Amino acid sequence: MTRRSISLAWALAGAALIGAALLPATTAFAADVLPASPDAEGTPTFTTEGGVNGLRTTRTVPYWSSSFTDPTNQVTYPFTMVGSDPRLGGSTSVPTEIIPLRFNFVAGSQDVTALGASATALSVSMDATGNAADVVSSPIFTNANFPISSDAGVQYGDAVMRAQFGKVGTGYHVVLGQPLVMPSVSIDVPEGLGVAVLNSKNVLVGRVDMPWFRTRLHNLLGSLHIDPTTLPIFLTQNVYLYSDRDFTHCCGIGGHGAGSPTGNGGGPVNGKGNQPVQTFAWAAYITPNSFRSSGLSDIHSLSHEISEWMDNPFGVNTVQPYVIPTSRVGACDSALETGDAVTGVWFPIPNPSSGGFWHPSDEVFLNWFARNGEDPALAPALDPANLRYTYMGFFKQPAQAC
Repeated sequence: MTRRSISLAWALAGAALIGAALLPATTAFAADVLPASPDAEGTPTFTTEGGVNGLRTTRTVPYWSSSFTDPTNQVTYPFTMVGSDPRLGGSTSVPTEIIPLRFNFVAGSQDVTALGASATALSVSMDATGNAADVVSSPIFTNANFPISSDAGVQYGDAVMRAQFGKVGTGYHVVLGQPLVMPSVSIDVPEGLGVAVLNSKNVLVGRVDMPWFRTRLHNLLGSLHIDPTTLPIFLTQNVYLYSDRDFTHCCGIGGHGAGSPTGNGGGPVNGKGNQPVQTFAWAAYITPNSFRSSGLSDIHSLSHEISEWMDNPFGVNTVQPYVIPTSRVGACDSALETGDAVTGVWFPIPNPSSGGFWHPSDEVFLNWFARNGEDPALAPALDPANLRYTYMGFFKQPAQAC
């Protein structure tokens, strides 16, 4: 679940975590609900930042807009997505930058006993520069084969978009351009606003206060002078965000947003003119076995954010409130955020360099949010008796109202 804020405030999701993998040759799922953990990185969440109202600008990423009428309440909901309208076809490529973040932690005198017996505050630097090459070679940017949708030679985000709109095998594409990897940006983390520890799985993790990080990120968006037609991706190495300076309960592992690239990069944008609108994403590159779910590894967080950015780049797409099926507490949301309802659900893509697998995220399709009220030309090209509501087919029915 993600709560949006037009004041560019980060908001935490509260959905329970499910770990699942769909192997290419099977249609069965093996899922386990993970309890919250005070020490291991146990219940990660995602955030959405910002909202851009009245958007009418060419000084941003390519986008198209439409609407659907929800048949269960007869309300019409507008939405905007990256790329070109699938009903018209076309291929879109968005320039990208990867900006690795280097966090410098000090051991200090803070009390970390609450983080677990294995936790000792460390004076270390955690730099995502080394992970940038992994991201570039992953299905986020490198073409791969996707047996689930019988798509081949495409990127992850493109595969999800093509399957979502029944465009597999056509010339329709939404592609990320090969990224410019920037020098790492160094961030000193004051004592009390973050800590680096070995967690219960003996993995070095950084734990940073979310509001403090939000301010740092806004400052970077204002100072780096990024072209608003480019998607900047801020990458961290096992550095996660915590609210209320409580570093014992996990944690934000990715987010995306939009706002003005001027000043500090904060505040909503009223697009009555042709103002620049900067979209962005940040994600933690995750060391395998950092979490109890094996799916929360490597590019899982980034894949989640890329797909959500493609379906809701400006953070303003809303739908009739729905129950998050993976939540153990019946949480609800109204944001068209394609990954939050299936956090931790993943499928394997071979990783030739490691001999193992990448762990991209499953994603919810528009027809799930729309309760099948979208234009039929935007529906997956499947037999109506076998409708697919997520890329993996994890949900068998559309969203249920709260």
